[in-house]
Amino acid sequence: MSMMSPGLFRRLASGFYDALIMVAICMLATLIIVPFAPGRDLHAFYADQATVKLVYQLGLLALGFAFFGGFWIHGGQTIGMRAWKLRVVCMDGRPLGWHRALVRYLCMLIPWLLLLLGCEFLIGAGGHPQAGIYSSMGIGILMLSCLAFVWPAIDLQRLAWHDRLSSTRLIALPSSHDH
Repeated sequence: MSMMSPGLFRRLASGFYDALIMVAICMLATLIIVPFAPGRDLHAFYADQATVKLVYQLGLLALGFAFFGGFWIHGGQTIGMRAWKLRVVCMDGRPLGWHRALVRYLCMLIPWLLLLLGCEFLIGAGGHPQAGIYSSMGIGILMLSCLAFVWPAIDLQRLAWHDRLSSTRLIALPSSHDH
């Protein structure tokens, strides 16, 4: 099997497909929870209960890991990866196990967490006495997040941060007309 790394566009397109699926899964999970919220108001359920909020967020993260980890260890391809002919493997070409999948998943969240943090700083800057500092930090964090997303385009081996941190890599599979 060739170990050719995909280009940035294929990588991002695959990730976009999977992100849409994850948004749908999270929305479904939230809809399942809403009937149990006081007055069927998720905002009241979520905003006023720090413990419930944490459990809810951890539950969504666990759903994400079940989705990505499950696909990665069973065939190495999520739905988006199948559509774009990509597979995730260990650096030596072997399939991922649960531990490696967990490390990859957690590391894959870094750019997304940076994106959220940068937005929080920019939103929090409005009306804050130190608005200039908050805005500058938010822009800096957002730029770091963008760098993380485009990193495979400048990396010599076309590896993302989460590839390097988890000792995994994406490989491009031949399309059916390449045979």
